[in-house]
Amino acid sequence: MAGPFAAKSTTDDVLSGKDVGGSACSSPGYRLASGSRPPVPSRRTGRRVTGAARDLAKAERATAEVRAQAANGGGLELVELDLASLESVRACADALLGEGQPFDAVIANAGVMRTPFGRTADGFETQFGTNHLGHFVLVNRIASLFGPGSRLVNVSSSGHRYSDVDLDDPNFERTPYDPMIAYGRSKTANILFAVEFDRRHKVRGVRATAVHPGGIMTELGRHLQPGELEATVQRINAQLAAEGRPPFQF
Repeated sequence: MAGPFAAKSTTDDVLSGKDVGGSACSSPGYRLASGSRPPVPSRRTGRRVTGAARDLAKAERATAEVRAQAANGGGLELVELDLASLESVRACADALLGEGQPFDAVIANAGVMRTPFGRTADGFETQFGTNHLGHFVLVNRIASLFGPGSRLVNVSSSGHRYSDVDLDDPNFERTPYDPMIAYGRSKTANILFAVEFDRRHKVRGVRATAVHPGGIMTELGRHLQPGELEATVQRINAQLAAEGRPPFQF
């Protein structure tokens, strides 16, 4: 592309003219939050992808075409990972460490949103435990697999604006539970984790960032009430119109 990338830029646009053959990428939450498309284009670029998923059978069905068509030295490996269980997180991390294959990028994109109150296997509030703590433990445990030039990308959300992190009551033991407040806490934590990981590791050439991926229609919104998404989009579009900006698009 001749100009800067924009909202409708494709993966092919971004990678045009770039050789990423042989590079490696890990994506926790390969199926849950990213729909049926892979997070990186191993099929056309030769990049090796490790996709972590809680439901391996479901992930294998969703990625069968990609795995069959991977070429140029690339490929897709699926590993089991349940971010709501730190035992599973540590087992996954230890398996990756045992393989010793370095990663050029890790995209931490798994998550749940607006869930009813619940707890992870370790007793943490579901959204904070899954969206933040699971990624936190996994990434820090495999940090030695990041080399100079490697990147950590934490997928956060504009929903971080709902709340700051509350370390005095992270599990809503003294605070009335609100699913969007809980989601906001977890997404703010994703951002703060990226900032601190970057501060600690940039000296060795490893950088981290947090991104808002935009709105997508996936299973992530399965806990929304009927009409809630539509009402939210209407509010957003009213604000955008008042600012003279185009409407929101999925």
